[in-house]
Amino acid sequence: MTAADDALARAWAKRPEGARRLFRAAVEVIGEHGYHGTSTRAVAARAGMSPAAMYMHFPTKEDLLYQISRTGHELTLELVRDAAAGADDPAERVHAIVTALVRWHAEHSTVARILQYEHASLSDVHRSEIIALRRRTEEVLREAIDDGVRTGRFDAAAVPTGELAIMSLAIDVARWYPVQRRRGPEQIARAYADLALRILNWNGGPEVLEAGPG
Repeated sequence: MTAADDALARAWAKRPEGARRLFRAAVEVIGEHGYHGTSTRAVAARAGMSPAAMYMHFPTKEDLLYQISRTGHELTLELVRDAAAGADDPAERVHAIVTALVRWHAEHSTVARILQYEHASLSDVHRSEIIALRRRTEEVLREAIDDGVRTGRFDAAAVPTGELAIMSLAIDVARWYPVQRRRGPEQIARAYADLALRILNWNGGPEVLEAGPG
C-alpha cells in the first residue's frame, strides 16, 4: 500500500490493530494479483499473521473485498461531496468534483483498481450496496451538471453522453496510472477537469480554466 493509500487505513483507525494490518495486506495482495489470484493465506502471510487469526476479523475472502470496496467508495463519496460544497457556480463545482475524483484515482490507483474492477466478485447483497454508493457519488456530479444546464452554463444536448464520458475518464485513470506516468496526479486532474467543462460545451469565460477551483 502506498503512502497515499494510507487514507483507507486511517479510516480504520479505530479498528483492532490486527484488522488494520490485514486490511492493508489485502489491498496490497489483491492489487498485485487480483481478487481471484489472492488467497486468504497469502493475505495473512503478508500481514505477518496466521490464517486462523485472519478469520477472527474477516470471516471470508469476499468479506475482505467488501470491506475494501465499502471503505473506498465511502471515502470517494465524502471527497466529491466536500469538493462540491466548496463551489457555488455549477462550472466551478463540476471542475472541483472532477479534479477531486481524478486526483483520488491517481493517488490511490491500487485501491481504485480494486474498487472499479473487482466488485463483480462481491455477493449480490454486497454488490448492491456498493452500486448504491457509486450512484450516490455520480449524483453529486449530476446535480452540478443539472444546475449548469438550468443556469445556461452547459449545453443540455451534451449532458447525457457527457456525464457518462466524464465519469468513465475519471475512473479509467486508475487503470493506467502510474504505469504510464508522465504527469503527476494534480496535473492530470486539472487537465481532465478542464476537459470535462469542454465536454459539456461550457458556456462561460476562462476564469475556471485559468484559476481552477479554490
